[in-house]
Amino acid sequence: MIIVILNLGAPLDYHAIFGAGIYTFIYIVARAAGKYLGARFGAKATGLDKNVQKYLGLTLLPHSGVSLVFTGIAVSTLANSADGCTQIIQGTIAAAAVINEIIAVIAAKKGFELAGEIPPKSKYG
Repeated sequence: MIIVILNLGAPLDYHAIFGAGIYTFIYIVARAAGKYLGARFGAKATGLDKNVQKYLGLTLLPHSGVSLVFTGIAVSTLANSADGCTQIIQGTIAAAAVINEIIAVIAAKKGFELAGEIPPKSKYG
């Protein structure tokens, strides 16, 4: 797994992250809405507890290496036919991964706290 992730990160043009702009915003919002609403609908359809229905979507927000793997596949597939698209795809997914690993982890922790799965942080620690 380490080799796969290094393979994906090594050819990444870090300047593309800053050029992704609006695509990154759209991707993050659409992904978050899909995760939250899909989890809520699935939990409701299967009759799960109200806490699960409300907060499962928040706990699913952190980005994973799976999107990086799919980005590598998409970029290698499009490399010969749509080079401009590959830059946008790489930049969007890389920027979203960085942003999501900061913001979504906090949202996931808050989701666990609101669901009562972990105690909220006390003022002493």
